[in-house]
Amino acid sequence: MSNLSISTSNVLTLLTPSITDTAPGETASNISSPDHSLTYTSGSSANDFTIDYGAVNSISYVGISGHTAATTSAATVQLFDGAVLIDSVVITRNHNIMFTFDERNFTALKVVFITAPNTAVMTVSFIAAGDYISIVGGEQAGYKRNWLNRMSVQRTSGNLQSAPVAITRRSKPLKGNLTLPNELASFTVDAWQDLLDFTEVQPFFVREEDDKPESTYLCYNAISSIASHGQTRTLNAVSLKFDLFNGV
Repeated sequence: MSNLSISTSNVLTLLTPSITDTAPGETASNISSPDHSLTYTSGSSANDFTIDYGAVNSISYVGISGHTAATTSAATVQLFDGAVLIDSVVITRNHNIMFTFDERNFTALKVVFITAPNTAVMTVSFIAAGDYISIVGGEQAGYKRNWLNRMSVQRTSGNLQSAPVAITRRSKPLKGNLTLPNELASFTVDAWQDLLDFTEVQPFFVREEDDKPESTYLCYNAISSIASHGQTRTLNAVSLKFDLFNGV
């Protein structure tokens, strides 16, 4: 059974990474900003694009949002601590990614994108790292698999015979609604409050499946509700509504 992983901090906001495939006019610190209008585009179509944050202490997740590595073909995204590979995923679409691991001090936190040679330059919007909480047992029944859904709506106009003529699409945020009806009251007083504090200043990552780093989306506009349990005071009923961006 998979657990649901939710980021609760980000220590990279004020850090500027070094880039292997630099490009004129690009600003490396943009990658540390959750503002997705700020991006970094690689300098060439070389198939190895590395972002190096150097030493980063006491983190247990790395999240990646708004990249274009898999636009034309499958890509590999790797997380390194110096020369040590921590985790890796092969993606066929530009899903957001969240790697989790036992808390560690990184001597050099590196995110490496490996794309098909000579395909196109690639862009990345946001990388975060810090702590996360794990919801044991995962989400409630009926929870939307929003990492598999599309962030667009379609409208088709027709001719006099009602046959389709033109299709227009526009982007629209997806909606998430997490319900946790049987959480320990102590959890809602401590760890859940840390999450709520974080949601007020930055977006947060949610990953649905432990073995799928790509089952991830970046969430914002969070609204939480905590109510007493119907049978015991040791439990609370928790809900969290949010908008989200999954990258595809």
